[in-house]
Amino acid sequence: MPEMHDAWTPTPEQQAAWLQWRSAPVPHAHAARIALRCQPEPAAVDAALAVLRGRHDVLCMAYVDDGSQLVACVPQSGNGGAATVFVAEGDALVLPALNPAEGDVLRACLCPLATGGATLWLLVSPLAADRNSVLRLAETVRAALEAPAADDAELPLQYAQYADWQQGARLGEDGTGNAGRDYWQAQAAGLPTPLRMPDALAAASAPATATPADSWRHTLHAAHRHALAVAARELGATPERVLQAAWWTLLARLCAQPAFSATWLHDCRRDYDVMAGAAGVFVKALPLRVQWEDETSLRSHWQAWLPTLDGHAAWQEAWLPGDAGPRIGFAVAPLPADGIALASPAWPGFDLVCEALDDGQGMAALALHAHAGALHPRVAPWLLSHLAALIGTLPAALDASLPSLWWPADDTLRVPQCWTSEKPANAGDSLLDRIAMHAHRTPTAPALDAADLVLDFAGLQRTVHAAAQRLRALGVGPGTRVALALPRSGGLVASLLAVWAAGGAYVPLDPAWPQARRRSVLAQAAPVVTIAQQASPDDDSLVSADALLATVAAAEDAVTVTPDAAAYVLFTSGSTGEPKGVVIGHAQISHYTAAVCDALSLSSCQRFGLTSSVAADLGNTTLFAALWQGGCLVVASDDDMAHPAAFARYLRGRAVDAIKIVPSHLAALLETESPAVPSTVILGGEPLPASLVDTLRSHAPACRIFNHYGPTETTVGVMVHALGADVPAWPAGMAPLSRALGATRVRVLDDALRPVPAGVAGQLYVGGPQLAHGYLGRADLDAAAFVDDPFVAGERLYRTGDLARATPAGLQLLGRADQQVKIRGIRVEPAEVEAALLAQPAVAQAAVSAVAGPAGEAVLCAFLVPAAGCTIDAAALRHTLAAMLPDAMVPARFVPLPALPRLPNGKTDRVALRELVPADRAPAPAAAPAADAVEALVCALMAELLEQSQVDAHADFFALGGHSLLVIKLVARLRRRLQVEIAPGVVFDHPTAHALAAAVRQEAADSDLDALAHTALAAVPQAPAAVPAAVPAAAPV
Repeated sequence: MPEMHDAWTPTPEQQAAWLQWRSAPVPHAHAARIALRCQPEPAAVDAALAVLRGRHDVLCMAYVDDGSQLVACVPQSGNGGAATVFVAEGDALVLPALNPAEGDVLRACLCPLATGGATLWLLVSPLAADRNSVLRLAETVRAALEAPAADDAELPLQYAQYADWQQGARLGEDGTGNAGRDYWQAQAAGLPTPLRMPDALAAASAPATATPADSWRHTLHAAHRHALAVAARELGATPERVLQAAWWTLLARLCAQPAFSATWLHDCRRDYDVMAGAAGVFVKALPLRVQWEDETSLRSHWQAWLPTLDGHAAWQEAWLPGDAGPRIGFAVAPLPADGIALASPAWPGFDLVCEALDDGQGMAALALHAHAGALHPRVAPWLLSHLAALIGTLPAALDASLPSLWWPADDTLRVPQCWTSEKPANAGDSLLDRIAMHAHRTPTAPALDAADLVLDFAGLQRTVHAAAQRLRALGVGPGTRVALALPRSGGLVASLLAVWAAGGAYVPLDPAWPQARRRSVLAQAAPVVTIAQQASPDDDSLVSADALLATVAAAEDAVTVTPDAAAYVLFTSGSTGEPKGVVIGHAQISHYTAAVCDALSLSSCQRFGLTSSVAADLGNTTLFAALWQGGCLVVASDDDMAHPAAFARYLRGRAVDAIKIVPSHLAALLETESPAVPSTVILGGEPLPASLVDTLRSHAPACRIFNHYGPTETTVGVMVHALGADVPAWPAGMAPLSRALGATRVRVLDDALRPVPAGVAGQLYVGGPQLAHGYLGRADLDAAAFVDDPFVAGERLYRTGDLARATPAGLQLLGRADQQVKIRGIRVEPAEVEAALLAQPAVAQAAVSAVAGPAGEAVLCAFLVPAAGCTIDAAALRHTLAAMLPDAMVPARFVPLPALPRLPNGKTDRVALRELVPADRAPAPAAAPAADAVEALVCALMAELLEQSQVDAHADFFALGGHSLLVIKLVARLRRRLQVEIAPGVVFDHPTAHALAAAVRQEAADSDLDALAHTALAAVPQAPAAVPAAVPAAAPV
């Protein structure tokens, strides 16, 4: 028997264990499952447990708490304990609960087996022993039962002795107490963000029957041990610490976090020989800081970092548990003996822990323990195999940098290195060929349904051919370009087809573009003809769409377009400050259209809505698919797409059954009493949130929903994902991409154009038959964006600039490798906006970044340093930029700064910029009283949409962060509450609540407008700028 000490103060390790034990939904115990060759009597098991209690004082204590902490470890008299529970084979096994406060910390359950032998369950309270102790206790019990022998071994160190020694070290009996406290305070100060595993690698959802944790193991062979030993000698460290460094290296690359904090679950018995064989709670959760620079070698990183572990070990007895630390850790543990396994959760409170298992001769295996749902079932073995592979490359890998580390490919995750499929059988057809086929086979089938033009396929064919004849007479032919200065309309569709039939390529001009943008595009495109709504008597190159499309009795056949000929040139935002033209050919359009129709089964659709501008290619999905399939293209007016009620009427009244639209735009258009949802919805241009899918399902449970992705340079789209009836728990709440279109090749590569391992972030590259010809007249841009494909000789890859990782669910997009952003589905280069800002005399320096808008959507924020003697006038700048740039490129917010934050290399610190965005954009002064209830309601609705506490009646909605999609929502909410129809343009013309309220009164015929406003104020969750006296106090906003 060990000498029974007086009660001792719990150790920090015990306090941490108690906190974890109390926070668990059900207080747990360590449970070791022991396979016995014999079938002992319960009394023999009781005797073996008594021997354990006789050797370890920690098993003879009661653990008393006061509800907020563990306060005492009190010795219990006697050597008894609860009797072993006997469970007959076939009976349900219910492990008994322990009661540490009463000294009940060690129990056993015995289950004899009909085939011989027995299973023994050893239960130990985590307040009395850690998991490493439990494994050793289990070995002792099994030896006592299978091969009884006299217990004459020397008693190990008792836990009371350890607690006393540790307290002395912590308090500084040797004069080092303050130094130890200072050490850990310095370690805790400024810890980076905890390491976080990518959401994409987590299990989509844990099944109802899931265990609290999962574990996996991977054997290390002699070659691995040798590699660790050699690397350890070179680094002056131990193999287990080199293995820990390798673990954090693997995660650093996987998680793409240049700096993070993590946890070292350190057992001090590995540092002191005198503690060998001791039982108790010895494992400490020591915080670690890990930082990486891509250019530095592993050797340099590890040589700089490994001394941290030495420092932690030297000062470990001064450690005190604090707030919950990082939930990803590393530990070294004894390799469980054959027939012994821990059946309880290995590391409660941690999401992921890697264990190096020591068999007494070195690191024999790796184990991974994950909280249920923390890892996808195929990710854990993949992680272990790649960690083992990294170890196997040592010591040679020590001189490699983090990005250049390479691990062998494997199919553990069953994730392809290249997403691709087969080329569609009919991809050789041109869209004009398909229209001609439908005109021959189904001449009276509806082809085009627009307010200005309604045609069947025969009529469309005649109209296009007649217009092509006129265009050829104006000089349009192969190698020429024609500008289309037309709104979304039937005339626009027929005109672009006529340009193709004449042999030319069209260049769309968005009517909403300011004149400066239009002039820039026209200067680069150099069209031979511009088709507009009206001709100009002073400009022969400007022709009227109506005159062009007037039919004739007979027309010559159109020339046959060649697959390599250019079909259109789309201008996107350019980093140089000028837009750049992307040239797309007929072969690219044919492949995309055939592939997307196959992948999305669009043959089931009859009436396709054209709801987007053709100046961006998002709307080309339905434009091309309708005519390819022989369906009808139903063109929406601007009003249809600006008002939720009008949008619903458009879908229902014209029987539209397929649309392609930006998610945030659709979300705004669903804000009506009776929203309409077509049977097929294709969403693209920005990430698709699960919340929008939930909304669509609630309105139309049978709706087919697709996520669609692709840069302009790859012809509309290259990947899609069909959403099942049950919305999964997507990574980061955004839909993945799981299928490549046709023969398109999609890869995730590193900077050296090597495939990155699954789960590791890399840049998305696209190859195959949909790549653009290049940029119009910009060979320099071609060379930067299009590179030789190292996997397919003679082919090109397009460098998208999008970051992604491959996961079991598909590709997960992570953002941009450059500064490019998408605002409401429009691609924006911040550099172009910055160039426009720097052209203003009041601006000395400018930086533009995307930040979260009022509803979580991305909006542009301009950070500006004013020129000497000047101030930043946001309203004036917004007005000036609106005349130069498209609406999506005008910043929603302007933040004046004395100086832009800089990185050590002098570049603008974009991360620091985003932290400078004011948290509250509401004006500081109190709002002036609203004139009446209608004005108060408009103020309240604006504040609600802008997520501000109040909005002054005379404040500009757009200066506060409003934009076109919020205008749609504002108009919809005014309609619902005041039963008044107003066009979105009214808000643009009257941007203050005061002016808009007056405009609403002019529009409203209902004499009860004030009564409706009073009623509505009670339902708006935001207070107005000020409630006028006429508004009853009992109706707060």
